[in-house]
This record gives sequence, C-alpha cells and structure tokens, in this order.
Amino acid sequence: MQWYAFHKEPAGGTDPENGKKKRLLEIFSGWCDNVIDLLNATEEEAILRRDIYDRPPTINWGKGRVTLLGDSVHAMQPNLGQGGCMAIEDGYQLAVELEKAWEESVKSRTPVDVISSLRSYEKERKLRVAIIHGLARMAAIMATTYRPYLGVGLGPLSFLTKLRIPHPGRVGGRFFIKVGMPLMLSWILGGNSSKLEGRPLSCRLSDKASNQLGRWFQDDDALEQAMGGEWYLFPMSSGDDSALQPIRLIRDEQRTLSIGSKPDPSNSDSSLSFPLPQVSEIHATITCKNKGFYLTDLGSEHGTWFNDNEGRRYRLPPNFPVRFHPSDAIEFGSDKKAMFRVKVLSTLPYDSARGGEVLQAA
Repeated sequence: MQWYAFHKEPAGGTDPENGKKKRLLEIFSGWCDNVIDLLNATEEEAILRRDIYDRPPTINWGKGRVTLLGDSVHAMQPNLGQGGCMAIEDGYQLAVELEKAWEESVKSRTPVDVISSLRSYEKERKLRVAIIHGLARMAAIMATTYRPYLGVGLGPLSFLTKLRIPHPGRVGGRFFIKVGMPLMLSWILGGNSSKLEGRPLSCRLSDKASNQLGRWFQDDDALEQAMGGEWYLFPMSSGDDSALQPIRLIRDEQRTLSIGSKPDPSNSDSSLSFPLPQVSEIHATITCKNKGFYLTDLGSEHGTWFNDNEGRRYRLPPNFPVRFHPSDAIEFGSDKKAMFRVKVLSTLPYDSARGGEVLQAA
C-alpha cells in the first residue's frame, strides 16, 4: 500500500534521524484510529519526506513547430493523482490533431500543416488542464487547513474546541462531498471521453466504483458491508492488560457472545471472561443482526461505555441493544482496564499478528 500525508510548513525542512514516524504520529495524534494504525504499520525507512511544488498554468504552450505536454507545461500537485493522467490525455489529443492534419493533407494534396495542428492541440487542452490543476491545488489547501472543530488553531479561543462545535469548513466540505464530488470525479476520471470517436467510454466514476460511491456517501451500512474484512475488538486498556487479547467477531445471528468476570456456564462455547474489578459476573452481550453487531449491557454495576469517533463518551442504557461501528471504543466498566477498539481488517496489524493468539467469538 502507498499512502501520503500533507502538512503545511516551510520548504527545505528535515527530520531527526529515525524521527519521521514519531513526528507523523505526533502530527496526526488526534485523527481516527485507521490513520494511526497505518502509521504504526509503516517501517521508518519506508517513509519519505518531500517538498511538494506545482507550476502556475501558462497561456503559451508552444511556438512554431514546438509544443509542450505533461509536467513540462502543467506540473501539478499529486492530490488527485492526475499529473500522469493529464500527460496521457495530452499525448492522445496531440495524436488526434496530427492525424487530422495528415488526413487533410491527403485530401488537399498539400503538405501536413503541423503548426496549425499543434495550436489546435493546445487550444483543446488548456481549459481542462487548468481546471484540474486548480482542483489539485484546492485539495492541497483543504488538506493542510482542515479543522474538525471551531477553535482549533485559534490561540486564545482554542477553549472552544472543548465544545466540539463542527467547524464551518467541515460542514461545507461534507456538503460538497455528498453533492459535488461525484459529479466532479466523473468529469475528471472521464478523460477525453467526448473525443474518443465512437470508442466505449472508460475510466468513468461508475466504472471505478460499480455505481456504489454515491450510495456509500449516504449509507453507512452499505459502506461497512463494502469494506469486507473481519471485525475485531483490539485491547487498548491502561494498566496491566496482559490478559486481554484481540477478539475476532463472527457473523452468526444464531449465537450470542456473553461477557463477564467469569465464564457463562449456560453459554460456554461463546463466552468471554475478564476477571477485573469493574467487570460484573454477567456484564454484557454482543449479538449480530442484519450483518451489524450490537452490544447490550445487562445491568452491570459499573456500566458499559461507548466512545465514538467524534470523541463522545456515554454509558449504555441497560438491556437496550446499541449498534457499534468501526473505530468505536468499548469499555466494560469505567476504569478503562477492559477497553477495546472496534476495527475491520483484511489482515491483522503486524504487532498483533506477532503477539499471540486471537480469540474467536460469536
């Protein structure tokens, strides 16, 4: 897997030896659990630091029998993955214009008008390239100025962060992602589809995402099902948690996973025990219904607690099933000694796979 991250700072900076991974973990410490997992799974020597530049669009692409294409005339930032794509489109359009010039020369029995074909190529490409160049630059600005809550980065007003008021840019960004992004990506990924002269369209958004992207933006259940992978509960407790191991949840609607301080004699095949002070003898259950997992507190003394990916922490009402999702944190008791993070993974993280047994529960 290849990933990249943006951070706005002066050009030419360096990191201490063997310090790139540590610094990234500090920069992204408040991000979702998936980002932290990705950083932890990346070896230090695999992390490369580079300054990112682009070139402002220019009106003049060529002169006489000379023209430019690709990064030589419209180098752009890699946010949309379109730098190489634009060069390929340039090459295709240039070939189309030269072919037209050759066909015209055959009909008119005159020399090939190379100069006119080069100017036609430039005219056809300038607007589309300029728009995508601007979108790539805008994506970089959004990535480096993102603020989840009002108050972040405002110095004396940073106390507002505790109120967790969504930042206006975040609200506007979500609206754009829902309404504008599918249309924008369809146009970007469409390439030169309008000029393929009878060939089937390719690289459209619908081809890339099997017409599901719009649904995923609106339906969290559909997105979770599309993720695939196995569901796990990973220990994240403080103190002595050596007895806690990753737990793989199995989608079986006929079975119930019992959780308590002692094994449940009536459900020995699907029972987990955590002999900890704030875990009740009969504490909670996990069930599966319609491919979703639900947690039910059974009136435990110290409660079952949720921490969602927005940072909200609340106690589950007793005997009421509550659905949980990837990145949620679950606490059995309030002392954080039996605390797990929900993850959906195709393979186990390196440290977990190396560390020992993974319990299977249904």
